Amino acid sequence: MSEELLPIDSTEVPVFRPRKAMTNKTNSASSDAEPAISSRSAEFAFGTRWDDLPKVVQSESVRTFVNWVACAVGGARTASADAAINGLLRMSGAGTTPVLGRRERLQAADAALANCLTSAADTFDDTHLSTITHPTGPVAAAILSVAQTRQVSGQEFLRALAIGIEIECRISAAITAPGSGASQGWYITGVSGGIGAAAAAALLLGASHAEFITALGLAASQAAGLRATHGSMAVAFVPAFAARNGLAAAQLAMAGFTCGDKVIEGRNGLLPVLAPDADPTVIYRDLGIQFELLGNAYKPYPCGIVIHPSIDGCLDIARRAGSSNAIAQIELDVHADALFLCWRKLPTTELEAQVSLFHWAAAALARGQAGLDEGNAAAIADPEIRRLQSVMNAKVDPALASGQARVRVSLNDGTVLHSNVTQTTGSLERPMTNEELSAKFRLLASHRLSDESVDTLLQSCWLLPESLDAGNIGRLGALS
Repeated sequence: MSEELLPIDSTEVPVFRPRKAMTNKTNSASSDAEPAISSRSAEFAFGTRWDDLPKVVQSESVRTFVNWVACAVGGARTASADAAINGLLRMSGAGTTPVLGRRERLQAADAALANCLTSAADTFDDTHLSTITHPTGPVAAAILSVAQTRQVSGQEFLRALAIGIEIECRISAAITAPGSGASQGWYITGVSGGIGAAAAAALLLGASHAEFITALGLAASQAAGLRATHGSMAVAFVPAFAARNGLAAAQLAMAGFTCGDKVIEGRNGLLPVLAPDADPTVIYRDLGIQFELLGNAYKPYPCGIVIHPSIDGCLDIARRAGSSNAIAQIELDVHADALFLCWRKLPTTELEAQVSLFHWAAAALARGQAGLDEGNAAAIADPEIRRLQSVMNAKVDPALASGQARVRVSLNDGTVLHSNVTQTTGSLERPMTNEELSAKFRLLASHRLSDESVDTLLQSCWLLPESLDAGNIGRLGALS
């Protein structure tokens, strides 16, 4: 694609202002006199047009959608996608809604599940860094299904996407804030993703203010997801069901099914049950002024994002060390999340390897790169990668921020090589450019589509704000 097709300057770095320090309260449930979070969210959603969004938010909505489509088309080749779609066909039968990178046509809610699942199957999807939410999958998958049932312009689609992601990430922020009382075992995308998907789908379906509030409540009542699923096919199943549940919540609300208006923060609601000390004002503080989408990042490597700083350090050393056969010992200093989430030292499957700090550090040192091939079965069984894992130690350094790591490699001749990563590739400080996102798109989509089809789909994604039919993306990205 020529550079003039890109809607924003590829060198532009989104500006993200971190939220102010949160003061968590012992009893977070709002009083009956306060406007409910769902009502405040509805006011934001209905009061925000495409033109009201800051230009940088408009641009980032396009970038996150480009990244998501790439991941969904590429992930359609995986065993996880095969199993999920076969299961959906057994339960619901075929439908008319396309699935990116697949020939099958499914029922609308099932297609939302499938499109989100494939986008997460390679662990290549986006990450809201402060909450470790993968926000685009549930929202984009839900509204792409909606866009197959009615004509939706690109700007309407992207507006709904940005609003859904905003609501989703703010709920994540309240739950994951230090002192909220929430367990770290919650897979937060499954908890908040369905609510964001319901919000975006309700907007595109033409919901009333009351129907929108009901949709959020119905989605919140289904919030779930456990990090115990990591290392299995179910790691993609959790956000996928959030997409399906969010779409179902919006459709039920449109049909007249009702729900309370304080399911998120009211007595026995989502926040009091999951995060009893959370501050609900985090969800609406500066809403429409500060945008969480600008805190979203795109992965250059297909694995847990908390591993990426160590990969950067290992790639740096690999360029200087020569053959990995000369390596005698490896020491990693990492942020606590890297070991909490990606502790598996000797993974035995591709899915386990996706969340193994040790595997990806060893693969980067052994091969000097960290792409899809470094996470496949051959790489897992590679004797040199296994050897490097066996001579590797990792420990948490509390002084390191997320996105930082230190790597020390001792060679057989006594030489010691160091790499200190302070800003990892793909971080907010070093974001992927449009050209890098396009290259990632071509790499992933080429597994399922012809070169010509890849170029057509990529161009259509970048130019989505000019489109009168956002649903065309689903048709262009599906196999005939």
